[in-house]
Amino acid sequence: MFVKTLYGLLMGLLLSISLVLNINLLVPIDEDARLLMGLLLAFPIWAATITWCYFLEPIKQILKKPLLVLVPSFICNLLLLFLR
Repeated sequence: MFVKTLYGLLMGLLLSISLVLNINLLVPIDEDARLLMGLLLAFPIWAATITWCYFLEPIKQILKKPLLVLVPSFICNLLLLFLR
């Protein structure tokens, strides 16, 4: 249970930052609206990731499934930042 909580907190933080950054780089709106949108979206993504980690049962799934979402999002972040 401790591993699920710790990994859920860490992955939730990384996923929420990465996904919100992708959205902010893709949406052409004002900076203040992007900041508000990021604040409003980050917490539900974080909470959903923690819940998802509690839902997964074997430890291999807990370690593998969130990374399957994080790695493509991170690559998209790098591409969007370098092409900007």
